[in-house]
Amino acid sequence: MHVTPVRRRQVLVAALTGIAIASTGAAGPAFAAEATGSITGQVRDTRGAVVANAYIAVHLDPNSGAVQERQADERGRFSITDLKPGSYKISIGQSGWSEWAPGRITDAAQAPAFPVRANRATVVNSTVTAAGILAGKLLNPDGTPNANAAVNITNVDTSSGSAGLTAADGTFRIKVQPNATFTVSYSVGSLSQYVPHTFDPAQATRFFVPSGRTVQVSDQAVALSGIAGRLTDAAGAPVSGAYVTFTNVDTAGPSQTDTAADGTFDFSNLLEPGRYKVEFTVGGRSQYSYQKSDWESADIITIVSGRTATVNEQLLWVPTAR
Repeated sequence: MHVTPVRRRQVLVAALTGIAIASTGAAGPAFAAEATGSITGQVRDTRGAVVANAYIAVHLDPNSGAVQERQADERGRFSITDLKPGSYKISIGQSGWSEWAPGRITDAAQAPAFPVRANRATVVNSTVTAAGILAGKLLNPDGTPNANAAVNITNVDTSSGSAGLTAADGTFRIKVQPNATFTVSYSVGSLSQYVPHTFDPAQATRFFVPSGRTVQVSDQAVALSGIAGRLTDAAGAPVSGAYVTFTNVDTAGPSQTDTAADGTFDFSNLLEPGRYKVEFTVGGRSQYSYQKSDWESADIITIVSGRTATVNEQLLWVPTAR
């Protein structure tokens, strides 16, 4: 058959179009979304209670970050979707500690991996060790409730912590890792104290909290102390804007304020009771109470609970205008 040049071009275009369509059709399945699966379940504790708001994390490798994280609802239920087929380990986190599904496993190496298949839901129900509880009432130095105070619970073995706030009546109730030992600290004014009414963590009571048990913790805070006074120069004029540093000689903890226009300073109810040295700094030059030029020779000022010590100091020089 004789084909004209125009007809030949039409046949060629049709053939190429068919190839393009066939190629496009063949490539379509390669770009289809990969089918995924899901993990659903519920978390209860060893006393049978649902564990509300637990943090659920799924891992392909427990030594790396989680593939996905979700928070269980108020009934302990969770659902994690869009998981690629594979085997996953599941951690169940609470305040300051976690276990691995199906519960009561703390070593990831001992935890089973749960298979996830495409278009399927894997059900993983877990029973975790029942939490312990620290609860009690905290009072101010005058015996009134220490309301809205920050309460910090510290695991003495891992240094991990849990936190909460006291209610208007000074009470608190905080879940903690079961079968562990804790110290309790709480805010009093601008500082924190440990139970029983101490600023020294080494003197804090250690509370062992069994699984499913409530341990009572109550305390009345120690009243804070302070230092106030006035700074003058060698001519007797008030020195304003000087830095005043109070350093606890036993803990090396410093606190600082500055002098007002009349040379006064007031750091009442802002220091823990103890032994202090006081430093005054003006224009890069320092002096210690009382009229000492260095730390070693500085006098020690002892302040007691609920009292403010008076420290008036006169510089050995007249500062130049600043």
